Amino acid sequence: MPVDVTADDRPARPLVDLCRSVDVVLLGYYPVPDQLAPAQLKQDHETDAQATLEETADRFRDNGIDVTDILVFTHDREDTIDRVANEYDCDAVLVLSETEHIEQILAPIRGDTNLERIVSLLEALMQTSDASATFFHSVAEDSDPSHGEFLVRGAADRLAEAGIDRDRIDWQLSEEESPHDEIVELGQAYDLLVLGETKPSLRDRILGAVPTRIVDEVDRPAFIVRDVE
Repeated sequence: MPVDVTADDRPARPLVDLCRSVDVVLLGYYPVPDQLAPAQLKQDHETDAQATLEETADRFRDNGIDVTDILVFTHDREDTIDRVANEYDCDAVLVLSETEHIEQILAPIRGDTNLERIVSLLEALMQTSDASATFFHSVAEDSDPSHGEFLVRGAADRLAEAGIDRDRIDWQLSEEESPHDEIVELGQAYDLLVLGETKPSLRDRILGAVPTRIVDEVDRPAFIVRDVE
């Protein structure tokens, strides 16, 4: 969970509550202008930055959630998130946004890639909440809709087999021409997104390509599930 320690960038209480079933790596990053050395700002601001990070970490610890907190002074936020996510073998990166509650989760599914990890994360999140989840798939032009239905039905079945009440699981299939626009429009009705990474690189997948554009346009918190393969 990347958090800018120089800004009012803190996880909302519903997001903290949702993380009760997972271990959290809290990355507090201090953006450093290109013309300055990280060590220079660290010397002047490390104490205050660490206090801010600890205050945020305590929100999780007070809920009984295991937290590893890391403070980094960096020129490159994206590269730092990439490195820490790899170093700690993180399953997903949480992109923060304001929210008052987490009642409905949208999980767009593109294909088989990363599907097991998306379902696994949803299972963990739903075991400690009353949230419902909707799997969504947009059928590509000239593709067989039955394959898309197989994907979303199969994902829903896996959640149910894991013990999630079937009444809390839904799926939708679409044959619209612009899946990006449809996900953005649909996402406005949900409280949280769960998105899979896209290629070619971790940095682009998390912070520069399709998932980030969707998150920015929908303005909802989102888990970006990593494709470690």
